[in-house]
Amino acid sequence: MLLQGLSAEPDTLYFQGGKAKSPALATGLSLLLPGAGQMYNGKWGKSLIFLGTNGALAGTAAFYYIQYAQYRDLYGAVSKEAQQSLTIAKRVTWFSVAVYVYNIIDAYVDAHLSAFPDEHLILQPDPEMMGLRLSVVF
Repeated sequence: MLLQGLSAEPDTLYFQGGKAKSPALATGLSLLLPGAGQMYNGKWGKSLIFLGTNGALAGTAAFYYIQYAQYRDLYGAVSKEAQQSLTIAKRVTWFSVAVYVYNIIDAYVDAHLSAFPDEHLILQPDPEMMGLRLSVVF
C-alpha cells in the first residue's frame, strides 16, 4: 500500500487533435479553383487573397496578350511595342502559374495541419535571450 502512493502518475499532457481535413480534397478543390482548398480548410482570408490574386494576374496577362495581338496586326510581330507587350504578358503568366502552384501547396499543407491546435502555439519575444520563444500551451 505504501509503495502504491509513491508510484509515478501517468503523463497527463498529451495531444489529442481534432478531425483533420482531407489533403486530397483540399488539393483537388485548389486545382479546380484557386482558393477553394483554403475555403474547405476554413481559411477564408487566404482564399480571397488567392482567388483575387489569380484573377487579377489572369486578367492582366489577357490584357497584354490582346495588346500584343493588336500591335502585331498594326506594326508587325517584330515591332518594339508588340515585343514589349508579349514580354510583359509572358512574365505575368509565369507569375500567375507560380501563385497558382503555391495555392495548391498551401491548401495541401494546411489540410494536413488542420487538426493541430494552433491557438495554443505562441510566438513571443524573449528579452532574456534577445530573440523569439515558441511555446505550446496545453
